[in-house]
Parts: sequence; structure tokens; C-alpha cells
Amino acid sequence: MFKPAVISAMCFAAAFSASGVERQDSLHGTLKEVVVTADGAQHNLKAPEMGHHSLDAKQIYQLPVMLGEPDLVKSIQSLPGVSQGVEGFTGLYVHGGDNDQNLFLYEELPLYHVSHLGGIFSSFNVATVDRLDFFKAAFPAKYGGRISSITDVKMRKPDFKKYTGRFSLGLLCGNAYISGPIRKERTSFSFALRRSWVDLLSLPTLAIINATKKKQGLKHIAAYNFMDINARVDHRFNSSLTSSVVGYYGHDYMKIGERTFDGSDSNNSTHFFDEDKNRLSWGNWGVAASLLWIHDNNRLTGTAYYTNYHSSYWQDHDYQSDLSDPSTMGYVHNRTENGIKDFGVKVDYSAAFGSVYHMLAGAGYVNHNYIPENLINEGLDNGVKTADNRKSVIFANEVYAYVDNNLSFGEAAELSVGIRASNSHIDGVNHLTLEPRAAVRLNVTDDYSVKFGYSRMAQLVQQVSNNYVNLPTDMWQPITSKFKPLTSDQLSVGFYGNLPLSMYFSVEGWYKKMKNLLEYREGISSLNAALPWQDKLTAGKGWAYGVDISVAKEIGQITGSVGYGLMWNWRKFDELNKGLKFPAKFDNRHKVNINISYCLNKKWEFNAVWTYLTGNRLTLSLYNYDIPGAVFPDAPHTGENSSFSDWNQLTGLGYTPRRNNIRMPAYHRLDISAALHVKTKKGRMSTWNFGLYNAYCHMNAMTIKKDSEIYENGSLRRGFRTLSLLPIIPSISYTYEF
Repeated sequence: MFKPAVISAMCFAAAFSASGVERQDSLHGTLKEVVVTADGAQHNLKAPEMGHHSLDAKQIYQLPVMLGEPDLVKSIQSLPGVSQGVEGFTGLYVHGGDNDQNLFLYEELPLYHVSHLGGIFSSFNVATVDRLDFFKAAFPAKYGGRISSITDVKMRKPDFKKYTGRFSLGLLCGNAYISGPIRKERTSFSFALRRSWVDLLSLPTLAIINATKKKQGLKHIAAYNFMDINARVDHRFNSSLTSSVVGYYGHDYMKIGERTFDGSDSNNSTHFFDEDKNRLSWGNWGVAASLLWIHDNNRLTGTAYYTNYHSSYWQDHDYQSDLSDPSTMGYVHNRTENGIKDFGVKVDYSAAFGSVYHMLAGAGYVNHNYIPENLINEGLDNGVKTADNRKSVIFANEVYAYVDNNLSFGEAAELSVGIRASNSHIDGVNHLTLEPRAAVRLNVTDDYSVKFGYSRMAQLVQQVSNNYVNLPTDMWQPITSKFKPLTSDQLSVGFYGNLPLSMYFSVEGWYKKMKNLLEYREGISSLNAALPWQDKLTAGKGWAYGVDISVAKEIGQITGSVGYGLMWNWRKFDELNKGLKFPAKFDNRHKVNINISYCLNKKWEFNAVWTYLTGNRLTLSLYNYDIPGAVFPDAPHTGENSSFSDWNQLTGLGYTPRRNNIRMPAYHRLDISAALHVKTKKGRMSTWNFGLYNAYCHMNAMTIKKDSEIYENGSLRRGFRTLSLLPIIPSISYTYEF
């Protein structure tokens, strides 16, 4: 699956290539530096880092996708040691970590939320992507701020010579990308726009439905749209000095609700309305500017950025019992807001001292502005207004420095040792963290090597959720004087080798320990404005361990990979589950991924991906016990049978022995796609992509609902049923490139 990759650690020239830098020899032409590259087999065997995968845009486009839209995050989900969370959603749970423990960098711009449509699409427009580097172990010291993974996304460089573009049409959205020179060989730009048209396509249908329901006094409210805007401007001052400015905007808006009203034509009736509406709005936007200087074996980069994340959730209930009497009007409006604003500056320097020693060092400062909780609860009833609001703002200042040292001893061995130190001043308290990193590669023979790695990572902010599905409205909560930074220590050991028929394999064992994880306390509502947000949380620890195995073939008409992951994932909180350890929600014991690509000829290409995953965990009451005098109409009686006539007399309370006590059914699906590439007479390229998501229509369970079942004789018993979301989904998309 993963094809030729640049080995940045082998020599400094290769490091230049990995960043996509071109050396300008004159104002009238460019000269690319000499590049040392290796195919995936050599990178797998000889690079010192572990758990590192490189993926370019072409490989992302090759994978089967849902609804014809290529997805960067779903490409990462296919790797061993990475769980996807809930089907169809862009969750990322790496080596036992949670979804908020993954850092996404888009040209050095950190993004706090990377999904659209509740997570069905990621926020990355693949048309703008050149490549990504994904790290899940032995992290370079350059990266910090998250404890489970780093995804470093690099944009396509704008074209300095001619105008190029790419236009795509899919089932749910359209995509346009254009690039070209502003001043040839000096200044160039790129611009991309992606927008969904779910709202436009649904408007006529919704209007017809509401027209048929008007006489019944019913109106449905629904709308959804998302938009991405990506812009970049590059400028070359001379052969050694270049600059770039990158802008990103991604936003989602959703509303759903229902309005009831007097639909009769009678003039004597009292006109009224009652409306319930839920609205969600979330997104990131930001700007990053960088200056790059290259001279011989020295590389210096300065970057400044601003990023802004914000989410809002409205729950509105408006009513009026008599439209002729204003005093009968009332409402209940509840709103939750969460936001993060970061301003950062940093300097990165790298240099090669011969073929043996390569150094990468840097330092930076970040000002964080957190809104962990803004609750607005307002009401009007019988002319009396009520309000119950709470807003918290936390400021933090973070400084850090790092150094990575790489020593190459030729084919025999390679060593990478680094450290990252950071100090954060937040809520009147300083938090100093030291994060050592180390990786070593030893060649056993020409075709086999072993590697060892260790890394410590720290994180200042966590996203805490009460939901089974990670939602954009889940709160990002920073540490305060009450809590310490989230930290992890991860040990890894691996064995790697080349096999016949252009194949290679890797086996990586790992153990990760996490401290200061945050969860909501039992029985606490996240919407309770009377309770400070810090008092709603409790801290605990977690640990996970497992093995990642992969075999890949990357040469020939048929290429592909087989990946297997084995994992155990545990949590322990003094204030949860009676202080006993319990399995994490995404304790997926076994994971299998099989990816196959077949290139028939220059026109036709076929791809297939099969995924198997041990089911997720959830907390479910299997039994009930009686509480005399209490009535629970939604809970079955603890007796074996009960007549339907006794429905309103049923008593009982669900009994849950421990957290995450039930494992969901196993998850598996097959995705297939075919791409037809057609070159026009003018040399332009057009591509038709046909796909089937979940080709054999296996209805994977999203969750399990406890319900009651009524039998033919009128008896009532407990029953459980699984809820599924995605059947077989065909897709078609068209792309035109020039």
C-alpha cells in the first residue's frame, strides 16, 4: 500500500527532498537538489524510526472511498494499531489512545477538529495535499502537544511556470483546485474550494414534504452544509530564500427540528405554534506564514501562525399558545460553546555534518486562549425571563525547545536521540515537562534488521465526551491547577525484513502507559451550569500494549498489503467503576486489513480493501432490579414475564456491573473501486471513479439498544437490538485535470 518514500534520515539532501524544496539556480530556471531515495522495502529496513508511514495524494486517491470522496484520515485508519472508532466516522484511535490525542498539522498549522458531516468526511481537501507523514511510535523531538500520533500534512507547491487545475464532482460535494504563477519563477499561488450541496439537493424534497404536511400543522426543519477553502502564496527572493503564506478555512453548519402549528383554515380557531430546533456549528480557520533559508547543508525555517477553533450547539424551544396574545409566547434556549485560539512562532534549524551526523533543533512559543465552557440557558414563561449562564476563559503561555541527533554508521546501524522540553504557565501554575525520544536500528543481515524505540509525549488539553460517537460539540478542556498534563511513555521493538517477490514485512511490539486522562465523573451532566467545569471531571490512568504486523508488495501490476494488529487497552480511575480497571471503549483486540490494487493497463485500475475489527466496547445494563414504589415504564420487570396490561406498573432499575461491560459484534466490510483514466486530444486527463462501500452489505452495529419485546400472548420481556447506519453505498465521481 505504501510506495516509494523519502528517507530523510539517510542524508541531508534527502531531508530537503522530503520538504518539497526546490533550489533555484537562476531567475530563469530551477535546479532540484540531488535526492537519495529508497523504495518502501529499503525504508522499512534501514530507516531508524518506527511506526512511521508516508503516503502521497496518489495513494489516497487509489483507495476505495465512501460517496466518491477521497479521505486522508480514512487512509490512515487502515494501518495496523489504528482503530477507526464508529463506522463511517473519521475517528482515529492509535495504540490505545483517544481521538483527541492526535495532532494534525496542515503546513505547520495545528487543527483541532478534522471532520465534516459529523465525521463521515475529513476536513482535508485531498486536491491540495502533496503527501503526509504519520507517526504512531518513536516520535521525532520536533513534534509535541499530543500523546498518540502525529499527522504532518504537506500541501502541493503552487506551479511557478503554468496554470494547472483539478475539478471534481461527486455525489455530495464539488471540488475545485487551481494553481499558477502570479509572476513567473518568482511568485505563485494555489486556491481550492470544496463545498457540499446536501442542502441544495434537499431543499425541493423538504419543500414538497412540508407542503403535504401543512394541513396537519407540521413542518420539518433540516439543513446541512460544509465548506473548505485552502489558499497558498509562495515567493522566491533568490536561490536560497523563499517564503509562503497558507490560509485554511473549514466550517460546518447543521440544523434539525420540527414545528407544529394550527393548520386549519377556520377563522374561529386559536392559532398557535410549537417549535423545537437543534443547531450545530463548528470549524477551524487559520493562517501560517513561513520563511525558508537554505545554504549548503544548512536549513533554517521561521514560522508564525494563528489558528482558531470554535463549536456551538443550540437547543431551542419556542412556543406561543395564542398568536393574538403576545403574553402567551415563551421559549427555552440552551447553548453550549467551546473554543481554542492559538498564536505561535517557532524556528527550526537542521544541518548535516558529513555523512555521519545530522542535527535538527528548534524552539517556539505558543499563546493559548481556551474557552472550555460557555453555557447559556435562557427562558421566557408567562412574561418572566430566566437566565442561568456560565463562561470560563483560560489563558496559557507555552515555550519549548528540542534537539534531534541522528548518527549513521553506514549499513550496520543508525541511532536517533532527542529531547523536547516545554514549560507551560496556565491558571497560575507552571508545568515543566521533559520528553526524551530515542530510536536505534541494527542490521542483522543485508535483508533483516531490528529496531528499538522509546518516546515520552505530553498534552495540555483534552477533549472529553459523554457520547459514544465523538462529536464536534464535545468540549476541549485544558489542564488547570487542579490537573496535571496528560503524558504517555511508549516502548517499541521491531523486526523487519525483505522477502522474495518484491515483498517486505515488519513486526512491531509496543507498550504505552498514559497518566492524567480526563473523564466526566459519574452522574454529572456536562450541561450543568451551576457546577464549575473543573468539578465535572476526574483524572485517571490508562495502559495499552500489542503487536502490529504488516506484509507489503509494491512492484508489478498487482500491489498491496496485509496488516494485522493485536491490542489490549485498559483504563483505571479512582472515581469511576468503583476504582477497578476496565477496558477502554475502543479496546479492539484484533484488526485485519487487506489492500489490493490491480493495474490492468494505462486506462483501468482496480482497488479493493477488506477490513475486520473486533467490536468496540460499551456500557449496557443486562439485568434489572426492583425499587418498590418506583415506576420505570421503559424498563422491563425483573420477573421472567409480565403481561402487557401491567405496562404502567413495571418497576426496576438497570443494573450495570462495570463500565464497558459489553463487546459489540465484530466489524467487517469490503470496499471496491474502479478508476477509468482517459487522456483527451489536448493531453488533459479525466478520471471516472466508480465505487462500492460495504460491497456485500454487512450491517455493522453502531450501538446496542436495550428495549422491550412484546410477544403474541401479550407477555413482555427484555430485548436488545443493534442499530446500524451504513448499508452498501455506490458512488461515482468525475475529475478533470489540466
